[in-house]
Amino acid sequence: MTWACSGACCLLLGASAIAADVLPHTPPTEATNALSTFQIRPGFKLELAAAEPLVMDPVAMSFDEDGRLYVIEMRDYSERRHMQLGRVRLLEDTDGDGRFDQSTIFAEDLPWPTAVICYDGGVFVGATPDIFFMKDSNGDKKADVRQLVFTGLGEGQERLNVQGLMNSFNWGLDNRIHGATGLNGAKMRCVLDRSGKILDLRGKDFSFDPRNPKDFRAESGGGQHGMSFSDDGRKFVCHNSAHIKLVMYEAGYANRNPFHSMPPPLLDIPEDGPAAEVYRISPEEPWRVLRTAWRVAGKVPGPVEGGGRASGYFTSATGVTIYRGDAFPEEYRGDAFIADVGSNLIHRKKLYPNGVALVAKRAPDEQKSEFLASKDLWFRPVQFANAPDGCLYIADMYREVVEHPWSLPDSIKEQLDLNAGNDRGRIYRIVPENFQRRKFVPLSKLSTPELVNTLEHPNGWHRDTASRLLYERQQPSAIPLLEKLFMTSKSPLARLHAFCALANPPVANAVADPDPRVRAHAARKARTLEELVPLAGDASVMVRYQVAFALGNYKGKTKTSALAAIVRADPSDPWIRTAVLNSVSDDVVDLLSIGGPDFKKALLRQIGARNKREEFEKVTQFLNDAEIAYALAFAEGVDGRVGDEVLTRAIKIARDPEAPDRLTAVKLIGLSSSRDLIPLLLSLINTGEAEPVQRAAITALAKVGGANTATQMIAAWPSLTPTLRSEAMSLLLGRPNRALVLLDAVGSGIVAQTALSPAQTKFLREHSDAKVRERAIAVLGKTSETKRQDVIEQFSPALSLTGDVGKGKQIFAERCASCHRLGNEGYAVGPDLITVKNAGKEKLLTSILDPNREVLPNYASYLVETRWDDSYIGLITEAGSDVIIREAFGKETRVPRSKIRKITSQAVSLMPEGLEAGLTPQGMADLLEFLSSPN
Repeated sequence: MTWACSGACCLLLGASAIAADVLPHTPPTEATNALSTFQIRPGFKLELAAAEPLVMDPVAMSFDEDGRLYVIEMRDYSERRHMQLGRVRLLEDTDGDGRFDQSTIFAEDLPWPTAVICYDGGVFVGATPDIFFMKDSNGDKKADVRQLVFTGLGEGQERLNVQGLMNSFNWGLDNRIHGATGLNGAKMRCVLDRSGKILDLRGKDFSFDPRNPKDFRAESGGGQHGMSFSDDGRKFVCHNSAHIKLVMYEAGYANRNPFHSMPPPLLDIPEDGPAAEVYRISPEEPWRVLRTAWRVAGKVPGPVEGGGRASGYFTSATGVTIYRGDAFPEEYRGDAFIADVGSNLIHRKKLYPNGVALVAKRAPDEQKSEFLASKDLWFRPVQFANAPDGCLYIADMYREVVEHPWSLPDSIKEQLDLNAGNDRGRIYRIVPENFQRRKFVPLSKLSTPELVNTLEHPNGWHRDTASRLLYERQQPSAIPLLEKLFMTSKSPLARLHAFCALANPPVANAVADPDPRVRAHAARKARTLEELVPLAGDASVMVRYQVAFALGNYKGKTKTSALAAIVRADPSDPWIRTAVLNSVSDDVVDLLSIGGPDFKKALLRQIGARNKREEFEKVTQFLNDAEIAYALAFAEGVDGRVGDEVLTRAIKIARDPEAPDRLTAVKLIGLSSSRDLIPLLLSLINTGEAEPVQRAAITALAKVGGANTATQMIAAWPSLTPTLRSEAMSLLLGRPNRALVLLDAVGSGIVAQTALSPAQTKFLREHSDAKVRERAIAVLGKTSETKRQDVIEQFSPALSLTGDVGKGKQIFAERCASCHRLGNEGYAVGPDLITVKNAGKEKLLTSILDPNREVLPNYASYLVETRWDDSYIGLITEAGSDVIIREAFGKETRVPRSKIRKITSQAVSLMPEGLEAGLTPQGMADLLEFLSSPN
């Protein structure tokens, strides 16, 4: 029996105790009847490979060379970590019928285990905070070797997020084991290494050499649960509400060039967006419907997603896996499979080239359906595995509830059994119709020549396992065999594996390989500039991309010519451009004659930041002859020292109201650090100038002005627009002496206290400067005096009034657009309101009047303090070697990490309290009507 709940009914219940019959339990489907609950794409069928009691709560799995399956059982999910119920299970199919019939507990007593991979007759097992190597040395199928290898995973977290643990071990083409760090981060260290090396893995993944675990390093990544490689080694990760991301470059490139800031390495690639629509066939869980209704109404905290819908979009994407088998029809090879564990389904994406990047699209005939879905609410697919038989296997945790316990209101949580199913679990196999299982030959029995030949196998599991065994054995006799296979094989993937397996591969031959995947790896392993140069003009954009990065290891005119050729071949691809900019060094000036404006500006920033006199002399003529925008880019790098001639020209343009480059000239003046120009900048604020010019002038003053400038800014405050006040506030908060002037203005009533956001108020009350701190407490008080719940009740009549969309739009533009976008209106600093507009007026009213009631982590304000005592308050994102601070009206400030002294979470919203000042309930009704109306 299923039960549905209307939003109105739920609201009547409130967030208090719930009768047991309101949230009835859903019974499990026994394994014997499980297949009847599924719908699968025509041409395929589902088979049950294992079920309880042979396996329970599977969350990760790895096939060994003999076809045995090691499975991680996370029986202690989600709140029983202290009981250490986690296990490693060994499953065997003794009769070859495709169904496991023998099961042995290989290892147990593990807290929240989440990862496993086979190596050297044993397995590496991840159980936060540790990674162990376990092995059966006496043949009883139980681990008697249990060696701690790494620790520090999740270190630094006050409490571990059970859905953010390390996971997803994979064997890479580089003969390393790669792992996903998860959301908890790590201070990872190898216990075998006495050097004290620690990897800070916030936002990064990791890899290690299994033969020498002391060789461990950070890798680009940062997904939640799921990580996979394609046949050519491209890496994919996922996050619960971002179902497929492509890793665009290796971690080693991120900070290689100190004068170029790389963009974030993760790129969302789905055509239909990260939290795309999904089409479940299971009923919505009653508790999920109830919780969503409460969130919409503001009865309980938590994000309102999907426009207030309880489901129908990715909320729990996991286990992204690229299919690399040979059992499915050829058109499925390279497709991405992603589970949505909360919606009881498996989603498929096809991947298409998009320049250097990829775009992931639904198959044409799966636009409104999923590759596989179940009616059973207990079906919880969490991971996949490419298998020896060429099929795709599914780890089904099989739980009644997999929701994170932190996100459940207490009154709902009390009615749920979060442990229901910890004695159950299933492993399924997706097979094509009329599938004929081949006879399996254990790879452990193969000789070295036979293993080398296995690299030609069409099944990805066979190639990976053969590569791993060759790496384990380290037989010198394999070298000539691998070289011969590389030179003679007709299989591009066999040549690629052979090339990557060799410690000293034949790069010169790989450069001429007919397959671009091999040529791209040749560029990665090139040892000389002469080997790289021919590939700069390669027909493949992926080869040119890798060459652009590899050229950064060299210097000289030949390198410069190669980089120039790459830019000319791909003038519009942003990833090609950033790879070239990452690789330039002494040749930076010589590249100014090519590429578009953005490329030239980026080069000029690098030239300025490099601060070399001989380069300045070379670029002087270019700056004198070029647009003033190029001089601005150069000044941004060189901290304003552009020469008297260029600065004189900028001053002249800034004083000319009709000059087309006036805004750029004002920005350039601000970078000059000349106090002599303060009067000019102040004049641009105090006259009837266009707002963009005024804003640029205030930004410029923030760099060169002192306390006197702050006094001038306060004098101009009454005449400033909201945009300019936001800019002025950044100036006033930036230095201690200016902050004192601001506080005096608040104390005297010139600046309203409500003009300060909660984050700014907190900053002043806790300022590192004692004088500012004492003055702030005297002026602002120790805590906020206004109870936000009282304000909400004051404006609650707005919910029963009829609103006017037109008037509401005007109020939105005046009070909200500085930080929020709705359609084409406003700035997307905070959440885009198009995603929450259907949340309901009650929820919107609470969010507007009490912005700190629930602050999502990615929208919490941060304080960034530099080594020169500048302070910035806003949302932050990381981009290579820089931190980007986002403020109201779309302002972004990029600060190099090297200049940052401290970053502190304010744990409050950037949105100010007191938005209601001057509004009546009718005005609030108008605003709510606009926010809720269709575009």
